Amino acid sequence: MQDNVERAWEQVRRMRPIIEAYRDEAERLRRLPDAVAQAFVAANVYRLLVPEEFGGEGIDPITFYELAEEVSSYDGSAGWNYAIGATGGVVAGGLPVKQMREVLATPDCGIAGGGAPVGRALAVTGGFRLSGRWAWASGIHHAKWAIAYCPVYDGERPRRTESGAPVVLGFIVPRQSCTILDTWHVGGMRGTGSTEFELNDLFVTEQMVLRLLSGEARLPYPIFRMPATFFGFNHCCVLTGIARAAVAALQSLAATKTSPMAGISLRDDVRAQYDAARAQALVESSSLNVRESFRMLWNKVAAGEQVPLEIKARVRRACAHAAQCAVEAVDLCYRSACGTAVFESAPFSRALRDVHAAASHITLRHTMMEEAGRVAFGLPPRSPLF
Repeated sequence: MQDNVERAWEQVRRMRPIIEAYRDEAERLRRLPDAVAQAFVAANVYRLLVPEEFGGEGIDPITFYELAEEVSSYDGSAGWNYAIGATGGVVAGGLPVKQMREVLATPDCGIAGGGAPVGRALAVTGGFRLSGRWAWASGIHHAKWAIAYCPVYDGERPRRTESGAPVVLGFIVPRQSCTILDTWHVGGMRGTGSTEFELNDLFVTEQMVLRLLSGEARLPYPIFRMPATFFGFNHCCVLTGIARAAVAALQSLAATKTSPMAGISLRDDVRAQYDAARAQALVESSSLNVRESFRMLWNKVAAGEQVPLEIKARVRRACAHAAQCAVEAVDLCYRSACGTAVFESAPFSRALRDVHAAASHITLRHTMMEEAGRVAFGLPPRSPLF
């Protein structure tokens, strides 16, 4: 296993010059450039968390967090697709074993898709017919598979649970069956290609229905038994990586920038000194908190135990807090960079756009902190993402 970890770190370091060389192209294309996508396949990113039995690297979640944070310090969009891409292998664990092996059969087995339950799954003999339009499909241009979550219909009637809630299922479908729509015209995280796709009356067999992040699994591996709390943990590493890069950029700028009005260098400006130190503290402390909080959850999962709600709440608030800290850290760096920050040749404007865009993700917004607050007051969370 240690060899796999060392190899994963070596692969990440090899990616750095490729990712940095294609950052501007990613912005122009509004998706991951082909050269970066090929580097992901060569590094087996899409099976990074998958056990070796299924062609994966078997990397543990804490190491994954650190790897994704590092890639995100090279470029936020590349880091986002790295994190999402690696997570796809975990999602595939919700399939029957035979179908999971088929989906994960090759290193280019990227899985993309939106999590919102939209569209329509019409129950028919042997499976379902899917139609609809899904958003936020990060990395879909280079994916081999896509996920679609749909309410289930029996004829014209929506299927409901005993409590009256709609029955929603997830389906994995070939990406070639999807019509990719050109809707990703955004300010931040442009290079992620998180655009929309459509399906039109596509038949999907019952064997391609997901049982996802329920804490149960068809296989004994802990990675496939994680609760939905995993989502958020696999995103906030991107924000802390972006913030780390912004701090490093400010440190580099301080070595050369002088204010003609104040007559002092940025390095000697006490406000810039404060901003740099506070930004570092925000990133360091929040990233450490996320990793230690998730380690508590992972230890329970690895031991085959149920994860207490209190630990899930701790992970949720740690991730939401890390997102807030990353935003503040980048804002501080942008402020201290002064006029330099507005130029595209400097990294601050992109970091500002990217970190604010990433912080809007449903698993990192202030609502997650509110949900953790409900648990603190002895109330059950309302979100199914716990």
